[in-house]
Amino acid sequence: PPGDLYVVLRVKPHEFFKRRNSDIILEISVNVAQAALGDVIHVPTVDGEEEVNVAPGTQSGKVLRLRNKGVPKLRRDGSNAGRGDQLVVLTVEVPTKLTKEQRQLFEELGRTLGRDVVPQKAGRGFLDRVADFFGG
Repeated sequence: PPGDLYVVLRVKPHEFFKRRNSDIILEISVNVAQAALGDVIHVPTVDGEEEVNVAPGTQSGKVLRLRNKGVPKLRRDGSNAGRGDQLVVLTVEVPTKLTKEQRQLFEELGRTLGRDVVPQKAGRGFLDRVADFFGG
């Protein structure tokens, strides 16, 4: 008989990927050496692994955009209008346990970097950029 059909879908959250509209968000951890020196890493996408360059001096919170690696965008008429992007949010992991050799290397590096503490100038800081990124 004629009438309305209601379909309810429940989508399980993915283990790694988060979705924001047509974009897919992925958080990746890199170590201190990778962030300081730069590196080429492989990140998962919905289409398979993608090679990504981590620039030397990368800071925690840096967002890398992989164009057209997101969810297909549909027009109102159902036709395809391209894809969203995959946004890779990098987090620099600071080690919590060090071997004796690693500790010595970090101490040597620390001596060359100095111990000055410098307050950040007021303005667009890390937390402001993260809030903007996630729509806050």
